[in-house]
Amino acid sequence: MDGEEIVKKLKFCGKNVKIWDLAKIVFPENISMGDETMIDDFTYLYGQSEGINIGRFCHIGVGCIIQSYGLITFEDFVGVGANSTIFAGTDDYHGSGFQGLGVFGDKYRNITKAPVTLKRHVHVGIGSIILPGVTIGEGCSVGAGSIVTRDLPEWTICIGSPCKPVKEKTREKQLAMEKEFLKEYYGQLG
Repeated sequence: MDGEEIVKKLKFCGKNVKIWDLAKIVFPENISMGDETMIDDFTYLYGQSEGINIGRFCHIGVGCIIQSYGLITFEDFVGVGANSTIFAGTDDYHGSGFQGLGVFGDKYRNITKAPVTLKRHVHVGIGSIILPGVTIGEGCSVGAGSIVTRDLPEWTICIGSPCKPVKEKTREKQLAMEKEFLKEYYGQLG
């Protein structure tokens, strides 16, 4: 199925959504995408259970894995760098269930699911991993290769494994650009 066919099967699809033909979308009926969102080739979106809601003006880079069970929410202007992974569910690794075995549905699995939220203007650096139950605050930048195991504050630069804040960011310029951009974007639409 090519990108244009997938777009037609989404739960909701805004204007000018672009899904490249080599992206893999499973359970598209549980996935929503806002205006001008782009999903690159070799990206895997798995909309199981509670699904994935992607806002407006978002970009998911090449080779990302976005796998729900709990709800995954991207607010507007979110960018996820290539080869990053976001999970809103995970198998039990303590021995009370099989990992990934789906012969009888989830009967023999012990899946923990928890929502993941990326607030407006979040930027996730290349090769990062975000685990279930995490909220990344507005304007937060996650450094390349980070492992996010807990909530991150707004308007900060966070790095490492586990990922933690290292520097505050200014918000004024980015929010002013957003206002100018939206005025121009919606002004062109008449």
